[in-house]
Amino acid sequence: MAISLPVRLGRRLSELREKRGLSQTQLADMAEIGRAHLSQIENGAVAARIDTLYAIALALELTLEELFRGF
Repeated sequence: MAISLPVRLGRRLSELREKRGLSQTQLADMAEIGRAHLSQIENGAVAARIDTLYAIALALELTLEELFRGF
């Protein structure tokens, strides 16, 4: 069974955040979104809007292309 796009993206975000040594709270604050919302995105429970993904990418110092690369 194929893994859904939101789940794959959530795993990618979690991996990138952890590589940078950031907590969910820290990244959520940097991206100006709620920590609970970031948790839902990372768990694949919700599909993030493009503007939310852009804010997360900026907070991680990535482009959207880099965010989506390799997942």
